[in-house]
Amino acid sequence: MYWIWHEPAFRSMDQREGSVFTLELAQRLLDHYTVLGGKTYEFIYSVLDPQLKKVHLFVKEVDL
Repeated sequence: MYWIWHEPAFRSMDQREGSVFTLELAQRLLDHYTVLGGKTYEFIYSVLDPQLKKVHLFVKEVDL
């Protein structure tokens, strides 16, 4: 689940990619940047929710 920074708070992103496997998720986090919908985002932090079995990814749009 992606959360994007829109001043002054994070908002849920309408990204519906489906399940991401462990290796794919690790690669995204290690890359530090990801491209979604043609925009580049920097990972700020991530949180694991073990009860829902989801990873919350907090990102901020950047211009590279």
